[in-house]
Amino acid sequence: MLGITLAGLGIDLLMHDSVSEIFKEGHSIEALSVVILVAAAFWSFGNRGITGREWHIPVILILMALRELDIDKRLTSEGVLQLRLYTGTAPLWEKAAGFAVVMLILVCLIRLAWLNLPQWLRGLQQGAGSAWLATGAALLIVIAKSMDGLDRKLAPLGMTLTTEMVTMAGRLEEMLELAAYIMLAQAAVYVARPHTLARWRGPAA
Repeated sequence: MLGITLAGLGIDLLMHDSVSEIFKEGHSIEALSVVILVAAAFWSFGNRGITGREWHIPVILILMALRELDIDKRLTSEGVLQLRLYTGTAPLWEKAAGFAVVMLILVCLIRLAWLNLPQWLRGLQQGAGSAWLATGAALLIVIAKSMDGLDRKLAPLGMTLTTEMVTMAGRLEEMLELAAYIMLAQAAVYVARPHTLARWRGPAA
């Protein structure tokens, strides 16, 4: 993943004169985020370390990848997480589709808390790499999301950011998200590793 990330950034920088291009939609930062999330989803779906009852994990990763591509806003007149989609004049099919997606997200989050939260807590106590990677990823995502629209959030406090600071905050948000997605993918690899090694080695003699 680090090699692919370096190659993607290098190619993007070679093809453009400005560093700012790599942070725009459709360029390396966003593309790499989507690729890593999808790879993590397929890995977690295909390995024996995550059982069939934990289907919500790859689904969450796929939903995150779709969110990076702004699919929730491109296929409907309003984002599926926006209340005005359901209270406004949007077509009925958009409201129904958005409601179905919201229900899917809620089901996945409930299953994540019910099935995986105890595993995560035990993993932290035992020093499991997957648990600590997932924790680090979650913290980075929270920090990144807090930087989204930072100027708007600080305005009620009487704080004004310069254009350069707003740009830097936006870039830092994208980089933190990319780092978080790499950590999530690595966590999926850690979960699968004992099962993968066992499959490679075959039955014990």
